[in-house]
Amino acid sequence: MRLNGRCALFGAALAMLLAAMPAMASDLTISQFRVRGPQGGNDEFVELHNGGASAVDVGGYKFQASNASGTVGTRATLPSGTTIAPGCFLLLTNTASNGYSGSVAGDIHYKTGVTDTGGLALTDASGNIIDQVGLSSGSAFGEGTRLSSLGSTNADRSYARKADANGAIQDTDDNATDFALQQPSDPHNAASTCTAVGFSVSVADASVTEGNSGDRAIQFTLTLSEPAPTAGASVRVTTADDTATVADHDYDALDQVVSFAPGATTATVDVTVHGDTKVESDEDFFLRLSDASTGLSIGNGQAIGAILNDDIATVEIFDIQGSGSTSPYVGQKVRTLDNIVTAIGPNGFFIQTPDARDDHNRLTSNGVYVYTGSAPTVAVGDAVDVVARVSEYYDLTELSSATVTVDSHDNALPAAVVFDKNTPSSDPAHLSCGTTNFECFEGMRVTVAHGIVDRGNQSYSGDRYAEFFASAGGVRSLRSQGVPYGDQPSDVNSGVWDGNPEVFEVDADALGAVPNGTGYNGGSRFTATGVMSYDYGDYELWPSSIQVTHDNPMPRPVHDRVGMGTLRLGNFNLLRLCDTVAGNTTYTCGDRGEPSEAQLAIKLQRLSQYIGGVLKKPDVLSVEEVENINVLQQLADQLNSDWGTNYTPYLVEGHDPSGIDVGFLVRSERVMVTGIQQLGGDTTWNDPSKGGQTAFLQDRPPLLLEGRLRGPGSFAFHVLAVHPKSRIGVDSGSSADRNREKRFLQAKETAQFVQALQSDPRYRNMPLIVMGDFNAYQFTDGWVDVVGAIAGTYDDSANLLDLGGNIVHPALWNAVRSLPKNQRYSFLYTEQLGSIQGYATRDVPVMQVLDQALLNTVAQRYFQRFEYGRGDLDAPDETEYQAYNATGLEKAVGVSDHDGFVLDLSRPHGPHGHGWWGHQHGHHHGHDHDHGHHGH
Repeated sequence: MRLNGRCALFGAALAMLLAAMPAMASDLTISQFRVRGPQGGNDEFVELHNGGASAVDVGGYKFQASNASGTVGTRATLPSGTTIAPGCFLLLTNTASNGYSGSVAGDIHYKTGVTDTGGLALTDASGNIIDQVGLSSGSAFGEGTRLSSLGSTNADRSYARKADANGAIQDTDDNATDFALQQPSDPHNAASTCTAVGFSVSVADASVTEGNSGDRAIQFTLTLSEPAPTAGASVRVTTADDTATVADHDYDALDQVVSFAPGATTATVDVTVHGDTKVESDEDFFLRLSDASTGLSIGNGQAIGAILNDDIATVEIFDIQGSGSTSPYVGQKVRTLDNIVTAIGPNGFFIQTPDARDDHNRLTSNGVYVYTGSAPTVAVGDAVDVVARVSEYYDLTELSSATVTVDSHDNALPAAVVFDKNTPSSDPAHLSCGTTNFECFEGMRVTVAHGIVDRGNQSYSGDRYAEFFASAGGVRSLRSQGVPYGDQPSDVNSGVWDGNPEVFEVDADALGAVPNGTGYNGGSRFTATGVMSYDYGDYELWPSSIQVTHDNPMPRPVHDRVGMGTLRLGNFNLLRLCDTVAGNTTYTCGDRGEPSEAQLAIKLQRLSQYIGGVLKKPDVLSVEEVENINVLQQLADQLNSDWGTNYTPYLVEGHDPSGIDVGFLVRSERVMVTGIQQLGGDTTWNDPSKGGQTAFLQDRPPLLLEGRLRGPGSFAFHVLAVHPKSRIGVDSGSSADRNREKRFLQAKETAQFVQALQSDPRYRNMPLIVMGDFNAYQFTDGWVDVVGAIAGTYDDSANLLDLGGNIVHPALWNAVRSLPKNQRYSFLYTEQLGSIQGYATRDVPVMQVLDQALLNTVAQRYFQRFEYGRGDLDAPDETEYQAYNATGLEKAVGVSDHDGFVLDLSRPHGPHGHGWWGHQHGHHHGHDHDHGHHGH
């Protein structure tokens, strides 16, 4: 959400505004910085330097940062009265946890870090950029060729500006040219020794309004750092074309020597500009200094001469917007008349063409944003005339430096575009706006009658309840069958997942429709009316009004079981439940290493609330991502203490390179365990990533439990817990073929276990349930249908790899099919689709099924209910953060990145069955070094 200030200016208008900056602000530079240090990503500093001959008042200036996707945020605002003396420094340091570790004290502090591939900028109080550095092409900040990211290695190194031939800090407006790696870092603060400015000459930017005829002059001021000596001083001044050219008669070339009389500190030079009545963009040329006299060095040796066009075209909004992603009038001053104010924000307002003047071209928008920089004085319903300059603010077309005249009040608002199941389009081959799905609605009124929240609010440093993702057709952003759009091979008939192009963001508080801090849970339904905007790479609806019609409270526990004769089976991925024991030479458990005792204690409490309160104490719970039996016992102890249960843990170690295993928690007062067996633990395959050498096939081998429900209605059953290889590197990449083959072979072997079990005549009347985190959808991804292979529903024609006929007969039934479509999800994955469809980077939250239960025909007769316990995927990010310190069920929110499920079975007939110990195959060889993490 952009509410205050500006982070960029465009075209020649930059020169006009720079010319109005405080004296010598152009001598300020980011002279040294690091965004990661010995203590990690928060061990940062930013050093500022004043290379000019006068002190600079930097009160109100801002240190801003961007990530690699162009999202910008303010990290620090410099206090009023802060100055940097000539040649001196100011040091900004990050004081967050594990922050700046240097010995030179910071002068200004901030607490939100900069990403390793982001960028930095120093702006004045109005948001005009003074200096900027980028670490990737996606950063909103940077000059010329960006610097290379230093990566994620924690080390004492920084980027520092080089010195030029005169020993001054270099600033050529090209990051790669100006900066060099410095190791160790050597930051300077306000108390450090200042650099010698020396006797130098600099030139400042200048501008002039072109005029309709005749000649006028742009006057440039040259400034000496100290009075000229008795012998005087001189420097050569020349011009060079940029967008303004001598050949087009825009200005007259200049090449002359400018002299300074003894004792003088300034001199001026004029460049002649020619006026005309041609409507065109502002234009620039350069004025450069060279050949300074003896003893005189050149400081800021290049200035921009801005020729500001004052010829105004009268146009409609749809002309300004055009049919592309960028306005054809960028940089030009335009006049647009008698348009209706439709929405008002804190720093601007939206106007739209009245319906009677609609051009009826679906590719052009009738709305546009007018940036005022402060609270607008217009009202919704006003008809206004606007004279302004057209700019693209991070790809949002807007009218800036505007003069607004109100013609009338209380006019009818233009009809809103209706977003529904057809608009925006869900077909990437036929988007609503041609090559995009939203550009032709930019700035226009939009209404949503049946909106649904796809993902709860994101959280950023300055906005804890930021945008949420939504769909307008009442169906959530779900993964559907097939390969991703654009990736379908010619020999696969799986279908294509479209990437959900209809999904958009909603910034509910952007225009004040709701208070800051209003959260929206995933799955909630809403109605809204507002305007379509574009903010830092994403299309967003900014509502003028929004109402929740159905809330989806968090957490949402499953239903109570019905009767003591009901067996409640459950499954839950525990998201790296690791013990606190460090020093394992084989693996590191978890993404950040072993937890502390305090961290583990909190996680056990949170898991207990989820399992006991959200899943309501399953009799048998299969679990994934558990390090060992000891930490699983700790979880059992926590549950038994919190809920009065008698959980007993079961786990057999596998071969996962990060140490995670499959296990069970069983309520011994409800279920008698008659057998536990790991299947396929010794099976090997020829791994292409190891040069064809044998390696274990099953990183986390399936674990079979045979049990019997105690008490009335008792029956025996089998549960096979599974956690196959993840989908990481399956859709693309150099290892895709290998990863697909491994998943295929794992599923094939598991299918053989299932068929052997259900074919045994002793157990044909016993319920068999295969459940777990399948790391696969309930349908094929186009490469390998892991679930279909295990269930006996595999279709060779819809998969890249052929099974050659199903192994499992009769087929198992997927209990996920019992749920309504919008409830078919257990994992949230943000799909990175790159720079497409008008997005700087298209990131789509996708709900998908990974956690599933497959039932044989006997279990289907016992089946009562299948249900996900909602506690992990639908909450806003900030709600998850707050859950650590919450009490009761709220403490469970966000404890995993999966939602667990329960499956209730009740015996319709008499008990059957005894134990089964399937045959295992293969030999014991080295383990696979795949990281078998959940999801993608």
